Amino acid sequence: MNEKEISILGIPAMLIPIPRNQLRGLNADTLLRFWFYSTTFNNQDLCIIQAKKMDEYSPLKYRRATEKIEEVLNKPVAVLLDSLAYYERERLIHQGVYFIVSDKYAFLPSLIVNVQAKKKTKISTKLTPAAQYILLYYFLADSIDELTINGLQEIMPYNYLALSRAVINLEECKLCRTAKGNNGTKFIRFEPSKRELWEKAQAYLSSPVKKVLYSDSIPEGNFSVSGINALSYYSRLNPEPYETVAIWDKLFNIRNTSYNEAEGPCKIQIWKYPTTIPNQQKSSVVDKLSLYLSMKDEPDARIGKELEIIIGEMKW
Repeated sequence: MNEKEISILGIPAMLIPIPRNQLRGLNADTLLRFWFYSTTFNNQDLCIIQAKKMDEYSPLKYRRATEKIEEVLNKPVAVLLDSLAYYERERLIHQGVYFIVSDKYAFLPSLIVNVQAKKKTKISTKLTPAAQYILLYYFLADSIDELTINGLQEIMPYNYLALSRAVINLEECKLCRTAKGNNGTKFIRFEPSKRELWEKAQAYLSSPVKKVLYSDSIPEGNFSVSGINALSYYSRLNPEPYETVAIWDKLFNIRNTSYNEAEGPCKIQIWKYPTTIPNQQKSSVVDKLSLYLSMKDEPDARIGKELEIIIGEMKW
Protein backbone atom coordinates (compact mmCIF):
# COMPACT_ATOMS: atom_id res chain seq x y z
CA MET A 1 0.00 0.00 0.00
CA ASN A 2 1.65 3.21 -1.19
CA GLU A 3 1.01 6.89 -0.65
CA LYS A 4 -1.53 8.46 -2.97
CA GLU A 5 -3.11 11.84 -3.50
CA ILE A 6 -6.81 12.59 -3.58
CA SER A 7 -8.84 15.78 -3.77
CA ILE A 8 -11.37 16.67 -1.07
CA LEU A 9 -13.74 19.26 -2.50
CA GLY A 10 -10.96 20.59 -4.67
CA ILE A 11 -8.32 20.60 -1.93
CA PRO A 12 -5.39 18.18 -2.50
CA ALA A 13 -4.78 15.70 0.30
CA MET A 14 -1.95 13.17 0.52
CA LEU A 15 -2.96 9.77 1.89
CA ILE A 16 -0.22 8.12 3.95
CA PRO A 17 -0.66 4.42 4.85
CA ILE A 18 -1.07 3.81 8.58
CA PRO A 19 1.34 1.14 9.89
CA ARG A 20 -0.28 -2.02 11.24
CA ASN A 21 1.24 -1.49 14.71
CA GLN A 22 -0.83 1.70 15.08
CA LEU A 23 -4.02 -0.24 14.44
CA ARG A 24 -3.78 -2.52 17.46
CA GLY A 25 -7.17 -2.82 19.09
CA LEU A 26 -9.06 -3.38 15.85
CA ASN A 27 -10.49 -6.81 15.11
CA ALA A 28 -9.22 -8.97 12.27
CA ASP A 29 -12.32 -8.45 10.11
CA THR A 30 -11.85 -4.66 10.13
CA LEU A 31 -8.13 -4.94 9.39
CA LEU A 32 -8.75 -7.25 6.45
CA ARG A 33 -11.67 -5.29 5.02
CA PHE A 34 -10.12 -1.80 4.71
CA TRP A 35 -7.06 0.14 3.66
CA PHE A 36 -6.11 2.70 6.34
CA TYR A 37 -4.60 6.11 5.57
CA SER A 38 -3.79 9.25 7.50
CA THR A 39 -4.04 12.74 6.06
CA THR A 40 -4.48 16.35 7.12
CA PHE A 41 -7.48 18.40 6.10
CA ASN A 42 -8.32 21.88 7.36
CA ASN A 43 -5.41 21.65 9.83
CA GLN A 44 -6.90 18.54 11.40
CA ASP A 45 -5.53 14.99 11.37
CA LEU A 46 -7.94 12.62 9.69
CA CYS A 47 -8.05 8.87 9.11
CA ILE A 48 -9.34 7.72 5.73
CA ILE A 49 -10.53 4.16 5.27
CA GLN A 50 -11.23 2.51 1.91
CA ALA A 51 -12.82 -0.88 1.36
CA LYS A 52 -10.52 -3.36 -0.38
CA LYS A 53 -13.48 -4.94 -2.17
CA MET A 54 -16.58 -3.35 -3.62
CA ASP A 55 -18.92 -5.59 -1.62
CA GLU A 56 -21.82 -3.81 0.04
CA TYR A 57 -21.20 -2.50 3.55
CA SER A 58 -24.28 -1.07 5.27
CA PRO A 59 -24.31 2.45 6.78
CA LEU A 60 -24.86 0.95 10.23
CA LYS A 61 -21.80 -1.28 9.85
CA TYR A 62 -19.79 1.71 8.59
CA ARG A 63 -20.85 3.67 11.66
CA ARG A 64 -19.81 0.89 14.03
CA ALA A 65 -16.51 0.43 12.22
CA THR A 66 -15.64 4.14 12.16
CA GLU A 67 -16.58 4.58 15.83
CA LYS A 68 -14.23 1.76 16.82
CA ILE A 69 -11.42 3.11 14.63
CA GLU A 70 -11.92 6.58 16.15
CA GLU A 71 -11.50 5.08 19.63
CA VAL A 72 -8.26 3.37 18.65
CA LEU A 73 -6.69 6.24 16.67
CA ASN A 74 -8.28 9.14 18.58
CA LYS A 75 -8.99 11.10 15.41
CA PRO A 76 -11.93 11.58 13.02
CA VAL A 77 -12.49 8.81 10.47
CA ALA A 78 -13.95 9.22 6.98
CA VAL A 79 -14.85 6.60 4.38
CA LEU A 80 -13.42 7.06 0.87
CA LEU A 81 -15.84 5.96 -1.87
CA ASP A 82 -15.60 5.97 -5.66
CA SER A 83 -19.30 6.66 -6.13
CA LEU A 84 -22.44 6.92 -4.04
CA ALA A 85 -26.13 7.01 -4.92
CA TYR A 86 -28.21 9.80 -3.39
CA TYR A 87 -30.26 7.50 -1.15
CA GLU A 88 -27.05 5.82 0.12
CA ARG A 89 -25.60 9.23 0.87
CA GLU A 90 -28.65 10.11 2.97
CA ARG A 91 -28.40 6.83 4.89
CA LEU A 92 -24.73 7.47 5.72
CA ILE A 93 -25.52 11.01 6.86
CA HIS A 94 -28.36 9.69 9.03
CA GLN A 95 -25.87 7.34 10.72
CA GLY A 96 -23.39 10.19 11.19
CA VAL A 97 -20.73 8.55 9.02
CA TYR A 98 -18.15 10.91 7.53
CA PHE A 99 -17.43 10.19 3.87
CA ILE A 100 -15.67 11.48 0.77
CA VAL A 101 -16.80 10.69 -2.77
CA SER A 102 -13.93 11.37 -5.11
CA ASP A 103 -13.80 15.14 -5.73
CA LYS A 104 -17.56 15.49 -6.01
CA TYR A 105 -18.90 15.33 -2.49
CA ALA A 106 -17.86 15.19 1.16
CA PHE A 107 -19.66 14.98 4.48
CA LEU A 108 -17.20 16.25 7.10
CA PRO A 109 -19.23 18.69 9.23
CA SER A 110 -16.85 18.87 12.21
CA LEU A 111 -13.99 19.81 9.87
CA ILE A 112 -15.79 22.95 8.70
CA VAL A 113 -16.48 21.80 5.16
CA ASN A 114 -19.14 23.60 3.16
CA VAL A 115 -21.22 20.58 2.24
CA GLN A 116 -24.72 20.48 0.82
CA ALA A 117 -25.62 17.41 2.86
CA LYS A 118 -25.24 19.26 6.12
CA LYS A 119 -28.32 21.31 5.27
CA LYS A 120 -30.36 18.12 5.05
CA THR A 121 -29.52 16.88 8.55
CA LYS A 122 -32.16 17.06 11.25
CA ILE A 123 -32.10 20.27 13.30
CA SER A 124 -31.20 19.63 16.93
CA THR A 125 -33.84 20.25 19.58
CA LYS A 126 -31.75 19.07 22.55
CA LEU A 127 -28.12 19.24 23.48
CA THR A 128 -26.10 16.06 23.30
CA PRO A 129 -24.37 15.06 26.56
CA ALA A 130 -20.98 16.31 25.32
CA ALA A 131 -22.48 19.62 24.13
CA GLN A 132 -24.21 20.15 27.48
CA TYR A 133 -20.94 19.36 29.27
CA ILE A 134 -19.09 22.02 27.24
CA LEU A 135 -21.79 24.61 27.93
CA LEU A 136 -21.80 23.92 31.67
CA TYR A 137 -18.02 24.20 31.72
CA TYR A 138 -18.34 27.64 30.14
CA PHE A 139 -20.98 28.72 32.67
CA LEU A 140 -18.91 27.60 35.66
CA ALA A 141 -15.50 28.84 34.51
CA ASP A 142 -14.33 32.03 36.21
CA SER A 143 -12.97 33.51 33.02
CA ILE A 144 -12.22 32.18 29.56
CA ASP A 145 -10.18 34.15 27.06
CA GLU A 146 -10.92 31.79 24.19
CA LEU A 147 -12.25 28.32 23.57
CA THR A 148 -10.98 25.94 20.91
CA ILE A 149 -11.66 22.27 20.31
CA ASN A 150 -7.99 21.44 20.83
CA GLY A 151 -8.03 23.34 24.12
CA LEU A 152 -11.14 21.51 25.29
CA GLN A 153 -9.60 18.17 24.31
CA GLU A 154 -6.74 18.83 26.74
CA ILE A 155 -9.04 19.12 29.76
CA MET A 156 -12.07 17.00 28.86
CA PRO A 157 -12.43 13.21 28.55
CA TYR A 158 -13.71 13.45 24.98
CA ASN A 159 -11.77 13.05 21.74
CA TYR A 160 -11.58 15.65 18.98
CA LEU A 161 -14.39 14.13 16.94
CA ALA A 162 -16.82 14.01 19.87
CA LEU A 163 -16.04 17.63 20.78
CA SER A 164 -16.39 18.75 17.16
CA ARG A 165 -19.82 17.19 16.92
CA ALA A 166 -20.78 18.74 20.26
CA VAL A 167 -19.84 22.21 19.00
CA ILE A 168 -21.93 21.66 15.86
CA ASN A 169 -24.84 20.70 18.11
CA LEU A 170 -24.39 23.92 20.12
CA GLU A 171 -24.36 25.92 16.89
CA GLU A 172 -27.52 24.21 15.63
CA CYS A 173 -29.24 25.18 18.87
CA LYS A 174 -27.93 28.75 18.37
CA LEU A 175 -26.14 28.69 21.71
CA CYS A 176 -22.72 29.49 20.28
CA ARG A 177 -21.05 30.56 17.08
CA THR A 178 -17.68 29.65 15.64
CA ALA A 179 -15.07 31.60 13.76
CA LYS A 180 -11.80 30.63 12.10
CA GLY A 181 -8.56 32.35 13.04
CA ASN A 182 -5.79 33.24 10.61
CA ASN A 183 -4.13 29.85 11.15
CA GLY A 184 -7.35 27.93 10.56
CA THR A 185 -8.07 27.33 14.27
CA LYS A 186 -11.76 27.11 15.07
CA PHE A 187 -12.75 29.44 17.92
CA ILE A 188 -15.95 28.95 19.91
CA ARG A 189 -17.82 32.09 20.97
CA PHE A 190 -20.69 32.28 23.46
CA GLU A 191 -23.05 35.26 23.47
CA PRO A 192 -24.80 37.12 25.09
CA SER A 193 -24.13 37.22 28.87
CA LYS A 194 -23.93 33.96 30.80
CA ARG A 195 -27.17 34.67 32.65
CA GLU A 196 -29.06 35.39 29.42
CA LEU A 197 -27.50 32.37 27.76
CA TRP A 198 -28.53 30.16 30.71
CA GLU A 199 -32.14 31.28 30.28
CA LYS A 200 -31.98 30.71 26.53
CA ALA A 201 -30.43 27.26 27.00
CA GLN A 202 -33.24 25.95 29.24
CA ALA A 203 -35.15 24.68 26.21
CA TYR A 204 -32.18 22.53 25.20
CA LEU A 205 -30.81 21.32 28.55
CA SER A 206 -31.85 18.05 30.16
CA SER A 207 -31.20 16.04 33.30
CA PRO A 208 -27.79 14.35 33.26
CA VAL A 209 -29.28 11.24 34.90
CA LYS A 210 -29.56 8.36 32.46
CA LYS A 211 -30.51 5.61 34.90
CA VAL A 212 -30.90 5.04 38.66
CA LEU A 213 -29.85 1.90 40.50
CA TYR A 214 -29.74 0.98 44.17
CA SER A 215 -27.20 -0.81 46.32
CA ASP A 216 -26.63 -1.78 49.95
CA SER A 217 -23.35 0.15 50.03
CA ILE A 218 -21.41 2.67 47.95
CA PRO A 219 -19.11 0.73 45.61
CA GLU A 220 -15.56 1.69 44.84
CA GLY A 221 -15.03 3.87 41.78
CA ASN A 222 -15.12 7.42 40.44
CA PHE A 223 -18.32 8.43 42.19
CA SER A 224 -19.35 11.97 43.11
CA VAL A 225 -21.84 13.06 45.77
CA SER A 226 -25.19 13.93 44.23
CA GLY A 227 -28.83 14.33 45.24
CA ILE A 228 -29.85 15.84 48.59
CA ASN A 229 -26.38 15.66 50.10
CA ALA A 230 -24.88 17.57 47.18
CA LEU A 231 -27.69 20.12 47.51
CA SER A 232 -26.92 20.46 51.23
CA TYR A 233 -23.30 21.19 50.30
CA TYR A 234 -24.39 24.15 48.14
CA SER A 235 -27.32 25.32 50.31
CA ARG A 236 -28.80 25.46 53.81
CA LEU A 237 -30.67 22.18 53.40
CA ASN A 238 -29.76 19.50 55.94
CA PRO A 239 -28.07 16.35 54.60
CA GLU A 240 -29.83 13.00 54.79
CA PRO A 241 -28.45 9.68 56.07
CA TYR A 242 -28.98 7.96 52.74
CA GLU A 243 -26.28 8.39 50.12
CA THR A 244 -26.84 9.41 46.51
CA VAL A 245 -23.81 9.25 44.24
CA ALA A 246 -23.28 9.75 40.53
CA ILE A 247 -20.91 8.27 37.97
CA TRP A 248 -20.42 8.75 34.21
CA ASP A 249 -21.89 5.80 32.33
CA LYS A 250 -18.59 5.21 30.50
CA LEU A 251 -16.86 4.59 33.86
CA PHE A 252 -19.58 2.46 35.39
CA ASN A 253 -19.09 -1.28 35.69
CA ILE A 254 -22.24 -3.01 36.88
CA ARG A 255 -20.29 -6.23 37.52
CA ASN A 256 -18.29 -4.69 40.38
CA THR A 257 -21.06 -5.13 42.97
CA SER A 258 -24.72 -6.00 43.44
CA TYR A 259 -27.29 -3.53 42.12
CA ASN A 260 -31.05 -3.53 41.71
CA GLU A 261 -33.60 -1.16 40.18
CA ALA A 262 -36.09 -1.19 43.06
CA GLU A 263 -34.69 -0.11 46.43
CA GLY A 264 -31.67 0.16 48.68
CA PRO A 265 -30.04 2.61 51.12
CA CYS A 266 -27.64 3.86 48.44
CA LYS A 267 -28.85 5.45 45.23
CA ILE A 268 -26.53 5.22 42.21
CA GLN A 269 -27.15 7.73 39.42
CA ILE A 270 -25.68 6.81 36.04
CA TRP A 271 -24.93 10.06 34.21
CA LYS A 272 -24.81 10.81 30.49
CA TYR A 273 -21.64 12.88 30.84
CA PRO A 274 -18.78 13.17 33.41
CA THR A 275 -19.88 14.06 36.93
CA THR A 276 -17.08 16.57 37.44
CA ILE A 277 -16.41 19.76 35.51
CA PRO A 278 -12.77 20.72 34.74
CA ASN A 279 -11.14 23.26 37.09
CA GLN A 280 -13.90 23.10 39.71
CA GLN A 281 -12.62 23.15 43.30
CA LYS A 282 -14.80 20.38 44.79
CA SER A 283 -14.41 17.38 42.48
CA SER A 284 -16.08 14.97 44.93
CA VAL A 285 -19.44 16.76 44.58
CA VAL A 286 -21.33 17.15 41.30
CA ASP A 287 -21.43 20.68 39.90
CA LYS A 288 -24.33 22.89 40.98
CA LEU A 289 -25.80 23.39 37.49
CA SER A 290 -25.95 19.67 36.71
CA LEU A 291 -27.39 19.17 40.19
CA TYR A 292 -30.08 21.74 39.39
CA LEU A 293 -30.94 19.97 36.14
CA SER A 294 -31.11 16.60 37.90
CA MET A 295 -33.44 17.83 40.69
CA LYS A 296 -35.51 20.70 39.26
CA ASP A 297 -38.54 18.46 38.72
CA GLU A 298 -38.56 17.15 42.30
CA PRO A 299 -42.01 17.72 43.91
CA ASP A 300 -40.52 18.77 47.30
CA ALA A 301 -41.00 22.54 47.65
CA ARG A 302 -37.94 22.83 49.91
CA ILE A 303 -35.73 21.41 47.18
CA GLY A 304 -37.19 23.73 44.57
CA LYS A 305 -36.62 26.76 46.80
CA GLU A 306 -32.97 25.91 47.50
CA LEU A 307 -32.31 25.20 43.82
CA GLU A 308 -33.68 28.62 42.85
CA ILE A 309 -31.48 30.26 45.50
CA ILE A 310 -28.42 28.50 44.06
CA ILE A 311 -29.19 29.80 40.56
CA GLY A 312 -30.00 33.25 41.89
CA GLU A 313 -26.65 33.44 43.69
CA MET A 314 -24.61 32.31 40.70
CA LYS A 315 -21.81 34.68 39.77
CA TRP A 316 -22.57 34.81 36.08
